[in-house]
Amino acid sequence: MERTRPEASLRAPAAVTAAVAVLLAVPALGDAPSAVVALSVLVTGNPLAPPHALVLAAAVALLARGVLLRRRAAWYGLLTLVAMGVLAVLAGQDPLWRLPLLAAAAAVLWRLRDGFPVRPHPERVRAAVRAGAVLVVASAAAAVLVGGVSVRSVGHDVAFGLGAMGAPLDGASWLPGVLGLTGGTGLLLIVITLLAADPAPPPGAEDERRRVARLVAHPASDTLAPFALRRDKSYVFSPDGRAAIGYRVLFGVAVAGGDPVGDPASHEAAVARFLEMCRRAGWRPAVLGAGAELLPLWAPLRSFGFGDEVIIRTGGFALEGRRMRNVRQAVRRTHNAGVTVRILREGELAPELREALGQVAARSLGGASERGFSMNLDELLTGYHAGALIAVAHDRAGEPIAFQRYVVAGSGISLDAMRRAPGGPNGVNERLIVEVVEYARRHGVATVSLNFAAFRELLEAEERGLAERAGYRALHLLDPWIAVESLYLFDRKFRPAYRPRSIVFRSWWDIAWLAAALLTLEFGRPRPVPAPEEPLPGAAGLPQRP
Repeated sequence: MERTRPEASLRAPAAVTAAVAVLLAVPALGDAPSAVVALSVLVTGNPLAPPHALVLAAAVALLARGVLLRRRAAWYGLLTLVAMGVLAVLAGQDPLWRLPLLAAAAAVLWRLRDGFPVRPHPERVRAAVRAGAVLVVASAAAAVLVGGVSVRSVGHDVAFGLGAMGAPLDGASWLPGVLGLTGGTGLLLIVITLLAADPAPPPGAEDERRRVARLVAHPASDTLAPFALRRDKSYVFSPDGRAAIGYRVLFGVAVAGGDPVGDPASHEAAVARFLEMCRRAGWRPAVLGAGAELLPLWAPLRSFGFGDEVIIRTGGFALEGRRMRNVRQAVRRTHNAGVTVRILREGELAPELREALGQVAARSLGGASERGFSMNLDELLTGYHAGALIAVAHDRAGEPIAFQRYVVAGSGISLDAMRRAPGGPNGVNERLIVEVVEYARRHGVATVSLNFAAFRELLEAEERGLAERAGYRALHLLDPWIAVESLYLFDRKFRPAYRPRSIVFRSWWDIAWLAAALLTLEFGRPRPVPAPEEPLPGAAGLPQRP
C-alpha cells in the first residue's frame, strides 16, 4: 500500500520555506560564500545578529514542517513573517526592492489558504497565549527587580530584549543576552505549541459505548470487535451510524483497535470518517490488528503484517491423534487431580464466587495491573460486561483455582483474560480451553479466538538469516516480560488456524512515534476512567451450560 503524501500544491511552499530557514541562518555560519550571503539578504533585508538568525531560522524550519502537515498555524506564521517584512520596508528599515517579493509571497499564501485545514486546537491556542503572557510578565519583573531596568523604560527594554534586536538597554550588562535567550526560547515554544496536533480526546461517553455495543452484536462482527468496548477508547461513527471505530490517541498517533465494528456495508464510510478526523486534528492515523480482508479500505496508508490471531474451528476440533497428545495429557492430569469446570455468564456470578475469582486474578498477576489494548477488555469481574462467558476451574475441594473470560462477537467468541492461581495443577488452562471449545460447539459457535501470535513466522522459521536470528534472539530474551514466544508455544499445542493481522500506518517517517504509541498501549497502564453505573447491553452471551 502506498503512503499518504502531502498535497502537491504544498510541497513547493514547504521546500521554499525550508530554504528560507537555511538562508536566515547564514549570518550565524561565519564566512559564508558571497553568493549565499547575497541570497540571505533577499530573505532578511538587513543582516541579522547571529543569535537572532539562529532562533528565527529554527522557527521557520518548524513552519516548513507545519506546511507539510497542513497546519493552519504554519500558514498564519508565514503570513505574519511576510507582514513584518512589509512593515519593515514601509518603516524604512529594509530596502524598497523587497516589497514586490513580499507581495508575491503574500499572494501565493493567500491562494493556498484552503490547503491548511488543520486548525490549532483552542487548548493549544490558550497554552500559547499563557506561555507568551508568562514570558513577558516574568521577563519584565526580572528586568526591574534584578536587571537594573527602570519601571519607566521596562516596556521598551523588555520588548527589544526579547526580540534580540540589539538595542542598548539601561540595565545590567548581562541583561540583553538573557532576554534574547529567553525570547528565542519562548518563540520556539509558542511555535511548537501552535503547530502541535490536537490533544487526545476524552474516552467515549457511556451512551456512545452502548451504541457501539449494539454494533458489536452484529452477526458479521469480527472476533476483535468486542475489544472496541474498552472504556478508555474514543469513537468515530460512519455517517449512517451503522459502523464505528474505537481508537486512542497517544503521542499524536490515533490508533484504531482492529477493524471497524458493525455493518460491513458501512465499514468503508467509517474508515473515511476516521481518516478525515485524523487529518483535521493533525493526528497520525494507525491501526493495530487490521484484518487482511479490509486492508484495501485503508488505502493509501502503508501496512505490514506483525502476527496472527490464533483461531480454533470448533467443528474440526478433537483431542484424538498424536498431534494432540500434549493437550490430551494435560487435560487428563486435571481430571486425575479432581478439577471440575463450570461455564456461566459474568452477570450471573454470585458475590462470593466473584470475590474468590478476584483473588485468583490478583494472585495470578502478582499485584500487577491489567495490560493490553488490541485483544484485552477491561472491567474484569465487575459485571459491566454481563454477557461475557466465564469458565471457572475448581479444585477437589470446590475452591476456584483458575478462570478464563470470553467475549461474544458475531458467530464467535474471543478469549479476553486467562488467570490461574500459582500452585494450581498443571494443565488447567488447557482444560478450560478444551471445555470452552466443546461448550461453544454444542451451542452453535463456529470460532473460538484464543490469543495473538506476534511474529509467528519468525518463531516458526527453520532457517533464519542474520536479521531474523537477531530478532528471534531478542524475542527470546524479552519473553519473561512480553511472553511472545511462550504464548506462541502454548497456543501451538491446539493445532489452531491463524488469521493474519497487520499494523496500518501513514508513513515510515512516523515509525518512531508509532512504535512508542503501540508499545505504550500494549504494555503501559490503562487510562483511568470513572466506574460505570450500569452493565453494558449488547450481546447477551450464550446460554448457560446445563
